[in-house]
This record gives sequence, C-alpha cells and structure tokens, in this order.
Amino acid sequence: MKHNKLSELSTQYEKIIKSWSLRILYDLKAYTMMNMRYGVDDYENLFSLFELDALYERYEDERLSKKKFRKVLKILSKNYHQKIDAKHLEQGALFKNTRELAYLVGLNKTEQALICFGVLLHVSNELEEVSEILGSVSFHVSSNMLSVLLQRDRVKVRKALAKDALLHRTGLLRIDRDGRNQIIYQLSIMNEISDVLLDENQPDIMKALGRFFLPSPKAKLKPENFTHIQTDYDLLKQYLGQCIHKAKQGVNILIFGPPGTGKTEVVRTLAAQLKSSLYEVTTDQSEADYDDAERSRLDAYRLCQYVLKRKKNTLILFDEIEDTFIRDGSMERFGIRTSTDAKKGSFNHLLESNPLPAVWVSNVISHIDEAIIRRFDYVMELKIPPQSVRANIIRQHTKALNVSEKWVKQVASNEALAPALISRAVKVASELETDDTVKTEANLTHILGNTLNAMGHNKNLLNGHSSPISYRLDALNPDYDLAVLQAALKTKTKSGRFCLYGPSGTGKSEFARHLAKELDKPLLIKRASDLLDPYVGMTERNINSMFQQATEEESLLLLDEADSFLRDRSRASRSWEITQVNELLTQMESFRGLFFCTTNLMEKLDQASLRRFDLKIKFDYLKADQVWTLFKQALSDYHYDFTDAKSWQHEVRGLQGVTPGDFATVARQNKFSDQSLNPKSLLQGLEREIKFKRYGAFKGMGFIDGKH
Repeated sequence: MKHNKLSELSTQYEKIIKSWSLRILYDLKAYTMMNMRYGVDDYENLFSLFELDALYERYEDERLSKKKFRKVLKILSKNYHQKIDAKHLEQGALFKNTRELAYLVGLNKTEQALICFGVLLHVSNELEEVSEILGSVSFHVSSNMLSVLLQRDRVKVRKALAKDALLHRTGLLRIDRDGRNQIIYQLSIMNEISDVLLDENQPDIMKALGRFFLPSPKAKLKPENFTHIQTDYDLLKQYLGQCIHKAKQGVNILIFGPPGTGKTEVVRTLAAQLKSSLYEVTTDQSEADYDDAERSRLDAYRLCQYVLKRKKNTLILFDEIEDTFIRDGSMERFGIRTSTDAKKGSFNHLLESNPLPAVWVSNVISHIDEAIIRRFDYVMELKIPPQSVRANIIRQHTKALNVSEKWVKQVASNEALAPALISRAVKVASELETDDTVKTEANLTHILGNTLNAMGHNKNLLNGHSSPISYRLDALNPDYDLAVLQAALKTKTKSGRFCLYGPSGTGKSEFARHLAKELDKPLLIKRASDLLDPYVGMTERNINSMFQQATEEESLLLLDEADSFLRDRSRASRSWEITQVNELLTQMESFRGLFFCTTNLMEKLDQASLRRFDLKIKFDYLKADQVWTLFKQALSDYHYDFTDAKSWQHEVRGLQGVTPGDFATVARQNKFSDQSLNPKSLLQGLEREIKFKRYGAFKGMGFIDGKH
C-alpha cells in the first residue's frame, strides 16, 4: 500500500480527527454505506489514516464484507478511545483559541465543540472524506449525528444550533435547516475565523480578531466643525449618551449622504465627546461571491457586538453599508423598495438584538426597504456643508500652508467640495514643500479639480461667474424700482418670492447676483439640468433638496429656466409634469428665504402658480439713455479715453432692442480681436447682435433680405 502523507494540519490534529472519523464510521454506521463490493481501492486514504495497511492490501481488489469490516472498526474504536484520554484529544491552537474566544463571547462547552469540529471539517481532507460517506441527511438527522460524534447531549446540540442561539447570532457557525445535504455543506463556518482559531503564533485573541473589527482612529475634527448640523449632532449626542448610560439594547443610528461629507468623522467626534470606545467593523472581507462578501461583513458585525458586549461605554461603527441592506423584492420595477419577508425578518432581528449601540453609515439609502429604514432609531442625512463651513474647514486644513483668504473663499464657493476632498488634497500638497502662495494655491486647485472631474463635477474651481463689464443698476429697464426693492430687502424683510421675466440678456440673473452681494448672502444657483432626473420622483426630491440647501446655507436661491418647472398644468400630458409643478409650489410657499425665478417664456408659465410670487418683475430692452450710459461704461471699463463722445451719441442712442447681455457679449468677443475695445468695434458688435436677434440663423440662407 502506498501511504498518503497526512496534511500538516491533519497531522497536528491527527488524534481528534481519528477519533471523530472512527465515530462516523462505527458509531454512526457510515461503514454500511461504503461500496466495497469490488475492493477498497476507493478508500485508500481512509485505510491509511487508521494504519490498516495489511487489510487494504488484502482487499484492494477483492470484496470486503461489511460484517468483517465492522468487527475491525469495533476493535479499533474500543482500543483507540480506551487508550487516549478525552482531554488529550483537545490539544493544539484550535482548542486553546476557541476557549479564549468562548470566554469573550460566552460560548458553552457544546458550542465550543461544534466550532472546533466545523473548523477541522472544512480544513482537513481526511475528515471531509470520511464525513462524505454519510451522504445527504436532514437537519434533524445531522444534529443527532453531531451529538453522537461529539459525545454531547442531543438536546444541548439542538439548542446550540437553533437560529436564536449564540452561534447563529454571532455568525460563528450556522447550520442549514432546509432540505438534505452532506454535513460539510450544512455546517457553515464564519469566513476567516478558521485562520484565527488555527493560528499558533497569536498570543492575544483580541488582536487576532482585528481582521473583523478594530478600534477606530482618533477623530480629526471637533464638534464646532459640525455647526451646520447642530440640532442633529446635539440630539444624537444626548440620545447615545443616555443609551450608553442605561445599557440599552437594540440602539441603531443611520447616517447617510454623499461620499466625503464627514459621516465617519461625525461618529468619531461624537464618540470622543462622549468619551466612548469606538470600534469599526472592517471592510476588507474579500470574497469573490457578492452574497458571501456581504454575509461576511454582517457576521463580522455580529461577532463584534458579542465580543465587546461586556465592554462598557462602547459604540460600534458599521461603515459603507451600501450593499448590506440591498433590496430584492418583486415590486422593484414599480419603484417600490421591498425585500423578501425572510430577509426583512433577518434584518429586523439584527436591528433589535444588538447589545451595543451601532451607527450604520451609507452613501445612499435609496436601495433600502422603507420597512427596514423605520427600524432605525434615528436617521440623519449629512450633506456637503454650506459655504461658510467649507471655508472654515479649508482654513483649518491649510493652517500650515501658505494660501490667501481670497483663494479660500473662492474655492469654498464650489458646492461639490466635500471635507474629505479638502483633507486629501492638503495631504498631497503638504508633501510638495513649497512656500510660494501662488504655487501652493495652484497645486491645491489642480489636485481638487482632478478629483472633482473624476466625480463628474466641473474641475475648474476658480472659474466663477464674472461679468466683462461693470454692473449698473441704473442700466436695467424693469417695470419695478429695483433700488427700492433692494433697500426693502436690506431693512424690512429677509424673505420673498420673485419672478423675473423678459427677453434673454436683460439682466434678470445678474440682478440676483448683484442682490446677493449687496445683502451679503451666499448665492445658490440651480438650473433645469441640476434638478431634472429621468427617474420618477427624483426631480421632486431634487427640488426639495434645493430648498433645504438654501435654508441651511441661508442663501439667496436663484432658479434659472423656471419655465422648465412652472409649465401650465392644464396642458400637461403626463402626471409627473403636474407633480413637479406642485412640488415646486409647495416648497416655495414654505420657504422663508429669498427665492428668485427667471424665465424668458412668461407665456408658458402656469397662471395659477404665478399668484404664489410676491412680485413679478419684467426686464425689458434698454431705453436710449441707458444704451448710451452703458456704452460709455463699457469703454471706460476697457480704459478707452472717450474724448469724442458726442460724435457717437446719436447713432448709439438710435439702437433698438439692446440688452446688457449684448454689451457683455461684445466685450467677450473683443478678446479675439487684435485691437482694444473702441467706439467703432463696440457699436459694430452691438449692431451684429441686434441683427442676429432679429433674423437669427436664417440670415444668409435666402429667407430674409440682407438689409436691416
């Protein structure tokens, strides 16, 4: 007989593997299921394990009767178990580490025995081969087999394998209760726990469990960095403080929001202020199979809860849970977020039985069933902080760098600039070792821009809006006194809803920008492209978020292209067109700030919706005096010495249909000229813009006479 050398692990645990294998073959009568009619060649490893060389060689190609083999096994089992003390069987790192884990979690002797068997069953080829002889069995049969195999009370084994028992709750070991299967496939061991329990070189079991959870790094931010969520922060601090003090179970908090907004840092800061130990479930559980990977992370969370449950004043952080509560219901195609009853039941139990308070963090929650969301005690959305907070965060991170206050304010105006982006950009820039302000700012701008671009945002951080000509309130032609309105908003009221309408370029949006500066308010501009979404209900959600953002930032809110949302509802052909109008009107009425809408298509707006505006102001083409005033201003802006003004006045004042936007357009066009802006080029440019507005793209195609 050719001896098959035992694997290193099987050699180390040879005694216990032999003991369990003999019990499988003899006590559980697995020998009766062996096919030895034509010899024992298929069982070479088994005979080698029990050193039955002579028997194997005799019956390698001849029939071995079950009765004779039973007699051999009976003698072998009796002699083996009489000779070896049961205590000597449970030797090695596996049993030592399992006992230490049992102390942490609270496992009894039966549960420890099941874990040790499960681990060796999955790592020992010899034990696996012997167990396969038993074939497929039901849960009822397999639990009885395990009691015989492990020499444990049958009732205790069944109790240890129950769904509400500690093994299942911690994720350490589960047994499949449905259908029939081989015992190796029925028993599931927690991913990577075998490596921990078999490790001979790890003196500290807590350190070994670091692959599942670790103490959280210290908080980098302070409570004052979260003034924009002051109410939520204070409520969470008070609630978690009480729950920790009272040792309440089933406490779960959900924090969600875009990546980089500081969700994890909020939790770390809260823990630091509460003087609590914070542990984070690790996220590097690598599994090729998606379901296995998520189950591994949930098991790590469960184990973390039970290992640390006796550790007072402790919080658990479960970060990046995007796929943990993935919905799988059949109503998905109708826009209803559902999960199967079994999955919901499992999640509900998970959110009711945790010994320690847990904070779950996610970038999105649109995939989570509403029934599950309702199970959280407190749900908080963390958005990108308002401009003033972004500026403070930039100042805090760039203390050691040489940047100007002007740059800080300019960069902070970018709405997509999350705190994490700032800290990482500063980390890179700090290593570049330059004291030059211009170079440092350029490096930071470039680094931030690259990241924003990768995230789908505009990478040009410093390309804010700037008009090529000076802004003049007296160079607008509204049907309401804008100076009076500006004074009233400064002294009398801080809220109002205004619809600015009229031809393109007449200064509607520019007036809102000017007003924001005069009132010293941030300006929040939204356009149709920012809000419209192809998915049902998402446009309404974006509209709601727009007003929330304006409220939080205390911004002047400007909605350009309002005709995209305030269409006449009587002409709507789709239900979502009506709901978008309704949502905007509802939010307008409850908004307590300054809200401006602009439109070039007043005739298409819903007439009933127009009543919601406090003022509707028409911006018209410039009057002759205003055209002349702006003509002189534009030349002055570009340093032209206008000594012969009178010779141009008559022709300039005779222009019809001119807007402030035309002046800005001509000034921009001058960048492509080899001459400075002068009266002739400015006048010709204005005439060209007027001609295009009158005849449009059809000029020169034979539709319109060339003269104007």
